Amino acid sequence: MAACEICGKRAVVGRSVTFSGERNRRIFKPNVHKMRVRLPDGTVKRIYVCTKCLKAGKVIKAPRIPKE
Repeated sequence: MAACEICGKRAVVGRSVTFSGERNRRIFKPNVHKMRVRLPDGTVKRIYVCTKCLKAGKVIKAPRIPKE
């Protein structure tokens, strides 16, 4: 599973508890997207970014280059 390359958020293991108290193991996965990002040095790279970092403005999406 991919992890956010900005904040390091990755899948964690937990439990879901039913009404009767039965416990089942499950995985909580972050909402990560692979996108083109402009890095601080000006280069453009495809990295995995979670939507929380994207919404907080921690990354700048690179402009799309149109095909001629």
